Amino acid sequence: MNLKDRLARLEALNKKPDPGPEPSSSADWVAQLAAELQISVLERDKSFVLVKENTYPIYRDPLFAERRDLGFDAPCLYRLTGDGPQHPHNLSRMLFIDTETTGLAGGTGTYAFLVGVGTIELDHVRVRQFLLPDFAGEWLMLEELTRMLEASEATISFNGKSFDLPLLRTRFVLNSMVPVLEDMHHIDLLHAARRIWRRRLPACDLQSLERHILGEERVGDIPGSLIPQLYFEFIRKRQALLLRDVLEHNFHDIVHLARLAVVMSAIAEAPHQHLSEPEDLYSVARYFHYAGHFPEAADLIRTLLETPEDLAAPMLDRLTLMLAMTLKKMGEWEEVGQFFLSLRERGMRHPVFIEEYAKYLEHRRKDYREALLVVGEGLSYLDRVNQLNPASPLMKFKAPLRHRRGRLTQRLANQKGD
Repeated sequence: MNLKDRLARLEALNKKPDPGPEPSSSADWVAQLAAELQISVLERDKSFVLVKENTYPIYRDPLFAERRDLGFDAPCLYRLTGDGPQHPHNLSRMLFIDTETTGLAGGTGTYAFLVGVGTIELDHVRVRQFLLPDFAGEWLMLEELTRMLEASEATISFNGKSFDLPLLRTRFVLNSMVPVLEDMHHIDLLHAARRIWRRRLPACDLQSLERHILGEERVGDIPGSLIPQLYFEFIRKRQALLLRDVLEHNFHDIVHLARLAVVMSAIAEAPHQHLSEPEDLYSVARYFHYAGHFPEAADLIRTLLETPEDLAAPMLDRLTLMLAMTLKKMGEWEEVGQFFLSLRERGMRHPVFIEEYAKYLEHRRKDYREALLVVGEGLSYLDRVNQLNPASPLMKFKAPLRHRRGRLTQRLANQKGD
C-alpha cells in the first residue's frame, strides 16, 4: 500500500461518525489493542505498556556475514565515529535505539510514546518496541529500557545525541529514576555518515542513506512529521489502526540503523574496498587526517593516486597536497618535498600550499631565496584574486604571507651580512 492509500485510509477513519462500541472496561480495551496490533501487554503495579517484538533477516548481506565471521567485532569503527580506540566496538553488544515522540520541540512537555531498541543476533536484527497507550505507564517503559541498557555496552542512534538521548534523560529525571544513559558510551551515526557522504549525497538523513547506500526504498512510509498527530488521534479515538504505520516506521528505522552500522564498520576497516566513489574516499581520507589517523589517511590517499586518470584535476591537487601534509605529520620529509615540488610544477598557487611549501623550504631546506620566490608567487596569485573578488575568503592569507615575505627578506639580508 503506497503513502497516498495509507493517508486516505487514515482520513476515512477520521470521518467515521461512530468508531464503534467502546470496550466495556480498560482491561477490555487493552486486550483489544494488543490483539489488533499483534502486540503483548506488560503489566506491573496497575501500570502497563505494550511490547512488540519482531525480527528482520539480514544474513544474505555479505557485509553482515563478514562481521558475523569476525564475531561482530568492529575494531576500527572508532576511526569514523570520533571515539578513541579505548572503546572496543562489538555490534552484538550494542543497543540500537530510536524514539517516536509527541513533538520535536523538546522540553518537559515532550515525551517518547514509542521507544524502539534493536540488537544484532546470529542472522537477524531483533527489534523490541515499547508503546505507551497511557502516559501513566511511562515509568514502566523506562524501567524496561533500563534493564536492556544495563545489559549492553553502548548505544547507537541516528541523531540521537542531539534529540533522542537528551529527551530520554529528561524523562528519567522527571520519573525520579537514575538516567543510566549518562554513564553509557554512545555512538551517533549521523556524524559518521556526514564524514563519509556529505560531499556527494544531497542529504545525509536516514532515508537518503537507505536509498543511496543500502539500496532500500521505503514504500508507503508515514512521514515523520505526521507521527505526533497520529498518536494524539489514537489517544482520542482509541483506534489501534492509527499506530500500525507508526510501529512499522520505527521498526524500519531500527533495522536500517543496524545495517548502516555494519556498512560503516566495514568502511572504517578497509575504505578502499567498500567505497567506490572518489569523493567518498577523499572525505574519509580527509577525516582520517584531521582526526590524527595519519598512516590510514596516507594509505588511502596513495590508493586513490594510483589511478590519477580517474580524478579530476582539482581533486588530484587536493589529494596530493593532503598526502604531503599527512606525510609531514609522519616526519617523511623527503617525500613531502617531492610532492610539494610536483604541485608547484603543476601550477598550484593556493595560499595554503604556498605557505606550507615556504615553511618547508625555510625550516627544512634553509633555502630562504627559494622560499621567498614561492611566497611572491602566492602574493601575485592573491592580487589577481583580489581584482576578481575582493571579498574572497582567500584574502585572509594575504597578511600572513606578507609577514612571511618580510621575515624571509630579513633572513636573506642577515645571510649576506654574515
